[in-house]
Amino acid sequence: MLLIAVTLALALVFGWWSWRWQQRLTARRREAELALRTSEDQLRQVSSQLPVALFEYVAAPVAGFRSMSPGIARLLPGTAAEMLADPEVFFQGIHTDDLPGLIWRAEKPPAGEFEWVGRSRPDDESVRWLQIRATTEIAADGEPAIHGVILDVTALKQAQQDLERSRGELRLLATHREAAIELERARLAREVHDELGQVLTAARMQLQLLRGDLASDQDKATSRIEDIEMLIGEAYRSVKSIAADLRPAALNLGLTAAVEWLVGRLLTPAGVACEIRFATDADTLAEAQAICLFRIVQESLANIVRHAGAGRVSLSFSCEGGNSRLIIRDDGCGFDPDAVDRSKHFGLLGITERVEALGGSLQLISQSGAGTTLTVEVPQ
Repeated sequence: MLLIAVTLALALVFGWWSWRWQQRLTARRREAELALRTSEDQLRQVSSQLPVALFEYVAAPVAGFRSMSPGIARLLPGTAAEMLADPEVFFQGIHTDDLPGLIWRAEKPPAGEFEWVGRSRPDDESVRWLQIRATTEIAADGEPAIHGVILDVTALKQAQQDLERSRGELRLLATHREAAIELERARLAREVHDELGQVLTAARMQLQLLRGDLASDQDKATSRIEDIEMLIGEAYRSVKSIAADLRPAALNLGLTAAVEWLVGRLLTPAGVACEIRFATDADTLAEAQAICLFRIVQESLANIVRHAGAGRVSLSFSCEGGNSRLIIRDDGCGFDPDAVDRSKHFGLLGITERVEALGGSLQLISQSGAGTTLTVEVPQ
């Protein structure tokens, strides 16, 4: 009896201990399952917020997606569930012109790794550029399956297009500048040949006549000397004008003096009033920066005279925070900056390139009937 009692007691203890151990294992398993489910939910939430989608696609025996991550909803119209139910929902979201490039729709998808870059179908939002990187593998059922990732590369594609457009504009600008340089050389050659040549030829003729008049007519000789002096004065003024076109001497006195000279040459003859407010720092700029800002003012004032129909212009220059700021404002007719094709308007393109060469920034504010404000800010 005692042995039976001990055996029953041990059996009860062992049963209770087993039950407790089972309870603990069950609790731990539930905690692990809960942690795993929570982790999966968090991963699903994160993946759904990223512009990335993972997928598995099979072409045979029945074409369709075996898996699609929720992030696809941020890339194409439709949800992952809709695409899993009907793969055409996915393909209908691809731009018609780029759809033929999805060669893995065929019954025999390409072997190994492959890549596709194309656009989504236009909708209420802007078109997205997508990149698909995928690999064909043999699935457990022996059929080829495509595993891949879909990325939103819109920003990268936009940057690439901007770079290509910038390079194209630079090529156009370089071509335009070369043509402008040749035209300027031809103009200077004509002016030197025509104006100075004519003046010096006339002076030579006067000297030849003077040689004959010295002995016979003193008064006539004096008159010819005065004519020669006048011709030489005209030649000097022509040389000075040509030199000023190449590089104004006023730049030697500082940017303020050069801009005042420019206003007197461009705006005053056109009847345009101008207010100049330049800080003294303008005259202490490095020569390269002063010349660059001078050319920007020159191009801007020329555009104002040709196109703006302005009655008043204000020019201001200040230095603060280690930056130089130039503001050119007019009360002219204004225009829409977004509608301007800078590849065809070399003045604005030239200003932009000069500012970027100095590592600065350019802001252009204008609208029809409200004038234009050009702000250039460059590091000192």
